[in-house]
This record gives sequence, structure tokens and C-alpha cells, in this order.
Amino acid sequence: MSSEEYSDEDDQQSPTSVDITEENPNKDKKEKCSCTEGCSKRSCSCFQFGSGCNSSCGCSSSCENMFNHLEYFFGEDTKLSAHPCFTKWLIKKAKNTDGLKTINRRALCQLIIECDNYSEVCSIEEDFEEWTQKWKMIDQDHKLAHMQTLFRMLLSDDETTGRYYSFCQDYLVQENLKWHCIKCQECMDWREWHCGICDKCTYGVTLPCEGCGGRSERSVIS
Repeated sequence: MSSEEYSDEDDQQSPTSVDITEENPNKDKKEKCSCTEGCSKRSCSCFQFGSGCNSSCGCSSSCENMFNHLEYFFGEDTKLSAHPCFTKWLIKKAKNTDGLKTINRRALCQLIIECDNYSEVCSIEEDFEEWTQKWKMIDQDHKLAHMQTLFRMLLSDDETTGRYYSFCQDYLVQENLKWHCIKCQECMDWREWHCGICDKCTYGVTLPCEGCGGRSERSVIS
């Protein structure tokens, strides 16, 4: 194409000039909240991401964030955040710390190990096979600590095995194939992205948003 044949229309079709409307709400996690009291609702940034508050947060002694007490699931010597999908499930199950601690951990463990693909994952991944074999052999006195190991493996947002348990789908999913959007509150396919204009997820990293026509950052790379 000669310089005379170049038009404004060609420039508008260039991938670099397309409006990027992608927003990854899961990356907005902050190190501290600015709450002055409470922290028991989604307006608290720590609560929203399934994290406990810390000494640098503004809530101090008035904090009621139930995620301060995730040692109930992850063990006494750990300070972990809940995976976004686990966070959603916990908020539905418990309204406060007291409610959190009434959740039956044994039933939660059974929910995970009885899901459709747990046996399949055990057959191909050594960590889960090892955990399962030990679970069958240990006595009742050590069951809780072993359950907490599984919870850290599949329900924590800080320790990863490359998989997480999806409450949305009752399935062990690969983190590179699925993700849980904290705004849409659903587990999404890796090819779905959250549009910041429409404020919802849309399918196709190389396709325009169904609502506004915006693009994901990955469409430019592609």
C-alpha cells in the first residue's frame, strides 16, 4: 500500500488503537483496608478478598472480619487468605466468626474428596495421591491436621498446587484453565475476561466484548 492509499479507517482498525476495556478485579487486592470499624461486609477490601486484617489496617480493635480466623481451616501456624471461590462459599455459609466456626470441617473435606474428578487427579498427581493414602491410614487424633493440609492445598489463595476446588462446579480445576471472578462471583473459563465498562465477564480473549465492543489486553498481543 502506498502512502497515498493509507486512510484513517486503516488506523482505526489497527489493534493498538482499539480501546482496551479489560479489568482484572482479582488483582485489586490491597495490603490493608481503610475501614474505621466493622470490616464485616464487602466494602472492606480485606473481607472482599477473603483476607484477615492486619495491624496496618484502620479498623484496629473494632475489627469484625471473620477472615481473621481462617486458622480454623488452614491451621494455627498459618496466615493465609481464602481462594476467591472459597471466599464466596464462606460468605454464604457464615455471617460472622461464630458462624464460621460452626462449619463442619469433616463434611467440607468429604465434599472435596468425593467430587467427580478427585480420584482422577490422585491418579496423575503425586501430592494428592500421597495425601489420600495417608488419610486412609492415620488415626482420628490426626485427622484434623491432615484435613487442614488439604484445605491449604485447594482452598487457599496463597499456597498453590496448580489446582483449586471449585464450589461453583464441584470439581478440582486447573488454575491455568479456570479462574473465579470476584465481581461476577463465578468460576470462569480462562478465555473469559472481565470488561471494566460493562462490569461483567465476556468470552473470547481475541474477541470484542459482546456489550461494548472493547478488547482485552491479550487480543492486542494475539
